[in-house]
Parts: sequence; structure tokens; C-alpha cells
Amino acid sequence: MLAWQCFALWGFLWQPEIYIVQNEFLSIRWYSLLFVMGFVLGRFIVVRSYRLENGYDHTVDLQMFYMVAGTLLGARMGHVFFYEPHLLQNNFWELFFFWKSGLASHGTAFGILLGMVFYSFQGKFERNRFRIRDRLRRGYDYFQVMDRLIIVVALGCALIRVGNFVNSEIIGKPTQKNYGIIFVKPVEEHIKSQLPFVQEVVFKETGRYYETGKPKLKTHIIFEREAYKEERIRNSIKKRLGSLLPIKMGQYSHIMNPMGAKVDHVFYRTSDHFELQMETVGVYRHPSQLYESLTYLLIGILVYLIWNKHRIQLRPGSLLGVFLMTAFGGRFLLESLKENQVGFEATLDFNLGQILSIPLFIFGIYVFIRNLKGNLLFKTLRR
Repeated sequence: MLAWQCFALWGFLWQPEIYIVQNEFLSIRWYSLLFVMGFVLGRFIVVRSYRLENGYDHTVDLQMFYMVAGTLLGARMGHVFFYEPHLLQNNFWELFFFWKSGLASHGTAFGILLGMVFYSFQGKFERNRFRIRDRLRRGYDYFQVMDRLIIVVALGCALIRVGNFVNSEIIGKPTQKNYGIIFVKPVEEHIKSQLPFVQEVVFKETGRYYETGKPKLKTHIIFEREAYKEERIRNSIKKRLGSLLPIKMGQYSHIMNPMGAKVDHVFYRTSDHFELQMETVGVYRHPSQLYESLTYLLIGILVYLIWNKHRIQLRPGSLLGVFLMTAFGGRFLLESLKENQVGFEATLDFNLGQILSIPLFIFGIYVFIRNLKGNLLFKTLRR
């Protein structure tokens, strides 16, 4: 179950169970479930919207296929092109390995927009000329299709960011205040990789602070209890204690040990377990994943309410424009609270998330204001 290891008034330690099921036969992550839920709920919403307009037929499922393909391929290709282009030097096909870690949300946006182009448009030779025409499936053009799909996209984005929060990835910058989130799961996994026979790592807040934004923690490293393993455990601690956790604050630091090998530590043995206790220092960070998730959810609700009230009168593309402007305008602002994902971003005036948001934001403005006089939504918002 997802759970807080410890909760304080202004901040908490985030140490979730990443897997719903994990055994030798099957492993299912919360992230994977949330990712799939976006598609399942999305199909229900899209089908319902078309049925309300008496515009449903089997091509709606084809539409969902193009959306899923655009999402998976766009997310992976966006990550490789924007963040890890060096992967192509070793294996070009890495570009399509969407089941691997490394998916970019901006790539998802481009992928869905392009995927629905393939769904909506067709090319034909007419009178010795090649023309591209909208198929007008069920009477809906490209922008009308996107208007109904964008609600699903917002919901899917909200769910995926919750999945990122569970995975403790795409982390926020330190709050530099005595509140925020301490992502301890990556630290637990690191300690297990460095020391032998670790069963569990437990972190508890002491109520004291090393400095502002960095609470002192009591850390319990619990080992397998067999007595014959104790000597190897003690030797490993002696060798690695000084380098087990970072001494100084880093970009991805969650828990530090400023004292290094000089830190006070005590071994305890009981009938149930053998453990090491030591004092460490946590780093409060912004839960940027939740900020984004809430933003997408609110945008999705807004777009749905507009569609529900004005769907018949809306000019095609109005909701798509609203989504692109609000989602990527908000994304541009929220990126300032997130750590860079790749090293070269430190040399840029804006990080990649902000840079990639700009063209999508501009495209949203274009879609929204074209033929502005006929835009019922614009008239409604002016009242």
C-alpha cells in the first residue's frame, strides 16, 4: 500500500511501495496502472462524448488506437531526441523502445497531435496533383476530434504525474523552508545496493533541524538477523559509512550525512533483528509532480465544463487552444520549481521543459484566436 513513513505538520517523508504486485512471476508498478488507467478512462469519456452527440461508430476505437500509438511513440521519441540523443549512436531502435524508462511529456503532446493528423487526414492524387484532405470521419474535422480528445489527455497527464510522484522522479527543487517532501525511496534503494543483507531502511523525523529546510532524521538500517552475517555487515559499514550518503548538498540529494565517517552510529541486536542507527539530514523539496497533476486535473475539468455547456456552438479547435495555452503556460511556470533532468540544461537560460512548452503555447494561441469573431467561447469569456 502507498503510505507515508512519517508525517509532520509542514512536511513528510515519502517512502511508497512502488509495486502493487511483485514476485518471481509478476511485477506491476503503480505507475504502470495509472498509465493504463488514463487510456481506459479515456476511452470511456471519448465514447460517451460521441454518443451524446449521436456521432459514435467503430472508428472511435480507431481514433483511440492512433492516440495510444502517438502517446507511446511520441513520449519515447521525445525523450531520446530531447534528453538522450546519444542513445541513437549505439542503437537506432532505442528510439522506439517505449517500454523502457525515459518518456517525455512534450513528446507525448507532439505525438498525439501528429497521431491524430494520420487519423484525420488522407493524401490523394487528384488531376495529377497530390492533395491532403480531412476525411471528416463521422462529420468531425481534425480540430473537432482534438476538442473531444483533449479532456482525456488532461486526465491522462494528471494520472501520469501521480505515477511520477510514486516513483520519486522528476523531483522539485529544495523549498529552502521547513516544509515540503523528502523523497526517501531512492535513498533506501541506494543503501540496499551498497550494503549487504539489508532488509529495510526506516527514516523518522526528530523535530530538529540541521538548517532551514533540512530536518534531522533518525535512520534505522535493518539487516538480516543471522549472527554469522554480522561481521561482514560491520566491515561493510566501516568501509562505506563515510561515502554511503552525500556529505554536501547536491542537485538530487534527498538525505545527507554531513558528518561522513564521523557520524555517531550505534548497532543494536535483538531477538528479531540486527540494525544500525544513525542521524542523517533530509532535504525538503517541492512536490512538483503533484503541482502538475493538480494543474492538469483543473484544466481537464475546465475544458469538460466548457464542452458540456457549449459543445454544439463551439468553433472547432477552441478547446484544444484553451488546453495548450493553459497547460503549457502553466508548465512553463512550474518548470522553475523542478530540478533539471539532464546536465546541459544548466547552461541554458530556460530548461528544456520551458523551451519545449513555448511552441505548444504559441500553437494554442493560434488555434484559439483564428477566426476570432466566430468564436463563441471567446464571446462567452468576454461577458
